Amino acid sequence: MFTISTEQFPYSNLAHWPPLTYRNNSVSPLELRGEFIDYLNAENTSKDSKELQPWIPFCEGKCAFCYFPVNCERQIYSTYLIALKKALRLYSETKYVKSSDFGELYVGGGSPSVLSEEQITDLLDFCNSTFNLTKDCQIKFTACTSSLTENKIRVLSSYNVNQLDVGIQTFNTRLRGFLALKDTAEEAKLKVKTIKRAGLGVSIDLLYNLPGQSLDEWEKDLNQALELDVESVDCYPLDLYANTPLARKIASGEIDKPGDYRMELQMYLKAYQLFKENGYFPTCHNRFSRLKKDFEKPASEVIGSGAGFFMGTVGPFQYCDIENISEYIKSAENNVFPLANLSKLSTDDEMKKSMMMLYVRVPVNREEFKLKFGVYPEYAFPDAVNNLINKGLIKQENGELKLTEKGDPWRFNIAWEFFKNLEENK
Repeated sequence: MFTISTEQFPYSNLAHWPPLTYRNNSVSPLELRGEFIDYLNAENTSKDSKELQPWIPFCEGKCAFCYFPVNCERQIYSTYLIALKKALRLYSETKYVKSSDFGELYVGGGSPSVLSEEQITDLLDFCNSTFNLTKDCQIKFTACTSSLTENKIRVLSSYNVNQLDVGIQTFNTRLRGFLALKDTAEEAKLKVKTIKRAGLGVSIDLLYNLPGQSLDEWEKDLNQALELDVESVDCYPLDLYANTPLARKIASGEIDKPGDYRMELQMYLKAYQLFKENGYFPTCHNRFSRLKKDFEKPASEVIGSGAGFFMGTVGPFQYCDIENISEYIKSAENNVFPLANLSKLSTDDEMKKSMMMLYVRVPVNREEFKLKFGVYPEYAFPDAVNNLINKGLIKQENGELKLTEKGDPWRFNIAWEFFKNLEENK
């Protein structure tokens, strides 16, 4: 594993989010709604596999670090699920979706495992009967250990769910306490073992650079993940948002601040080293995996819906849904796409998005880029490409531009390099 001194850092901070997300690309849907619907009413001529995402914004309680718009009102589950299916059906009835195949079904959001066994069964049955899921469709389901019962695990196993994404965050008792996690570390470990015995694949989330977290404590979390023999681990640096309980406690001095970006980098490199030594390799956004499937090119489009859903991608359109559950339900009940923001990428944006794939560790094929845009990427973005190659952060190899090992920790920063003024490079 490489080591670098502070003087060699290519950036003065570590970016956590890439460009072109709902966080920096929010536009009112009113002007584009008609054009978006027209696009959906045309046949899909691209046979690339799609991802389907029903979004469940519910949790048992809100963790101290959580900045997502989750809801903890159990009495609204049934009404919401009816509305969710109505919204998803609006997509399923379009010509575009009817002519599309879905190679992945991802039930995400807050913690869908809070749903009852009957509700989980109903939602999975709905998706299977309403959309064209491929025979080898990967089914993934987000879960929290405290709400995931053995009966629910059996239900998910019976539906051939390939992977449970489980939000562990940390196995450290002290850290779990101020993160307001609902169960103990021992209970969380036992639940992962139960999932494994049921034959389901397990991916766990771990947070690092937590307030007062030492490198030794982080290493113990990593070793615990290895001991549990999980298929993959998503390692996320802590993002602090001012309106969260954790941020308020830090601001008041009640608990320590997280380490700076140097500590964050050190923790990431420790994860990189340990996982690589044990046969896990970096892929996707923040994942270390030993599964071959995780290294395949991700779906080019994500079609989904739900209160707070933010990853919608249909052709040149990107969208996210209304966060407020009551407003989302009202929109769906009126048979209106419950869009909060909708944007359409220009050709320049599409070029940048193609380069942005580096942040999910997907190489950029130079010939495919030229076929689509009429120019090689190094001519479209000469300053960015030359600068990144000279710094050793990316390399050209076998007709592709790809991250180097040195560039991997800085992949989100690298993505932003292509969002400088494109006109300057023409």
